[in-house]
Amino acid sequence: MKPRTVVSNFIAIAKLAAFLTLVAAGLCGQNSPKASPLPTVQQVADRYVIALGGHDAIFKHKSMTVRGKFEVLDKGPSLDRTAYYKGGKMLYEIMLPEGGRYQEGFDGTVAWQLHSKDGPAISEGDELKSKERDADMYYPARILDYFSSMEVVEVTDFEGHTCYHLKGTNKWGKVNDHFYDTTTGFLVGYRFNSSWRGGSGDESEVFSDYKDFGGWLMPTRAAHKSSDGTQVETITSVSFDDVADSVFALPDSVKTLLAKRDRR
Repeated sequence: MKPRTVVSNFIAIAKLAAFLTLVAAGLCGQNSPKASPLPTVQQVADRYVIALGGHDAIFKHKSMTVRGKFEVLDKGPSLDRTAYYKGGKMLYEIMLPEGGRYQEGFDGTVAWQLHSKDGPAISEGDELKSKERDADMYYPARILDYFSSMEVVEVTDFEGHTCYHLKGTNKWGKVNDHFYDTTTGFLVGYRFNSSWRGGSGDESEVFSDYKDFGGWLMPTRAAHKSSDGTQVETITSVSFDDVADSVFALPDSVKTLLAKRDRR
């Protein structure tokens, strides 16, 4: 074989190899979420509900008690926390180190907070709407009900996960970014600005360690990150259909504060 023929064949083979490499890369890219067409918001929401166990598992029960721990990383002890949900109502409480407790609740009309030392406070305006949403036991299956607009804007990396990035404006005008894992369908976290309610600005909520509770998968770790530091809530147990209506009764100090407000 002539030297020129050998060189020509080598060049041809090299070009073919390069072409096949590009084709393979293209095929791989087509299977990548970042190269695929974006799903609709409804498709992402439906996939999330399925990942959690399905609509029936979420709506199976009428009430729920969630127990776990609350801690501010590097700043204090791990505190017991309990949250109760029923009929659009909520009571959340943390046992404080000195023996007192912090509580906040929503009784279907009034959203309130009560610290054993600082006394009561009442939420109004947009904060009240946020508390009403937080009291919705079935929120994971009704997220879109709380938004006036929502769109899937991209596939991006968030907290070590490849996620569908959804940007929405809720019904009281606040922008929220949601991130759903493209593989599992789970909600990885939120990103938002809290300055409207006196917060530190840009914050995020990161969910992980999903576990099964009666057929409903829930994130057992929620890390709240802001410029003030990181707060972590964990779930140790969940029980269903065990909450009495009396749990949501307004504390006397909150009733007194309401009466003063209404007299103004």
